Amino acid sequence: MLDANLWRRILGVDRATVIESVEEDEETDALVVRVRPRRPTKLRCGRCGVRSPGYDRGEGRRRWRCLDLGSVMTFLEADSPRVNCL
Repeated sequence: MLDANLWRRILGVDRATVIESVEEDEETDALVVRVRPRRPTKLRCGRCGVRSPGYDRGEGRRRWRCLDLGSVMTFLEADSPRVNCL
C-alpha cells in the first residue's frame, strides 16, 4: 500500500482525515478509500464546525465520488453520524 500522505495528496483530503484502507470494488470496478475523521474533528457541525452532540448514527457508511484516478472511478467511504447543532 502506498504511503498515507501520498494517498492524501492524490485524493485531495486534508490532514484531519485518516485513510483506513484502499481497496478495489470488483462489482463496480472502482477504487474505494475508507476514511474517518481524526478524534478532534468528530461530531462537529458541517456548516459552522462547532462540536455538537450526536443524535443519530446515520444510515451506515456512505460513499462520495472523488476525482478519478485515470480511468478508474474512485469513491471515499465513511460513517456519517448526524449532529444536533445548537
